[in-house]
Amino acid sequence: MPVSPPSPESTASTLRGPLRLSPLIDTDLDAMAALLWDERVYQHIGGLPDSPALVALGLRRALAGPPDDHADQRWLNYPMRLAATGELIGRLEATVHDGIAEVAFLLGTAHWGRGHATEGLRWLHEEIARVSPGVACWATTLPENARSARLLTRCGYVPMDPATAPPLLTYDDGDLVFRRPAAD
Repeated sequence: MPVSPPSPESTASTLRGPLRLSPLIDTDLDAMAALLWDERVYQHIGGLPDSPALVALGLRRALAGPPDDHADQRWLNYPMRLAATGELIGRLEATVHDGIAEVAFLLGTAHWGRGHATEGLRWLHEEIARVSPGVACWATTLPENARSARLLTRCGYVPMDPATAPPLLTYDDGDLVFRRPAAD
């Protein structure tokens, strides 16, 4: 399926500390797939796809946006790059639906533990507040994914009882659920 390019205004880069963030575009897909095709990246999210081409296919679907039967959703997808070099290091995403935003993040393993996910997620909160004011952010992770749970806590999320959460698209039974109030 052909993907229409984003408008020039929507492709503008934003600098945030050591990061440059901009909306995902078609020319990002293969490099992003190669970066993220790593067993450690997919360890807590269903396992490694069979090939980088399958990762790219998922990214292509994300770029296309929600299907017609979910037109009420807004999909936000941003590659993270090092501002100094332009090196691609990961991806931020959010699905805004039903008055909430579900967030996710993936970084290439060479960039784990350097504060980039924290900085990127903080930027994503600001972006969500800009494009969908007043929505709280939610995230889910497996109990074994202590690294993601620590990141979420560091970025202002609090653990929630899954029974009190709104319907979350990313929730699977047994997941930890986190909520961050809407940004001011």
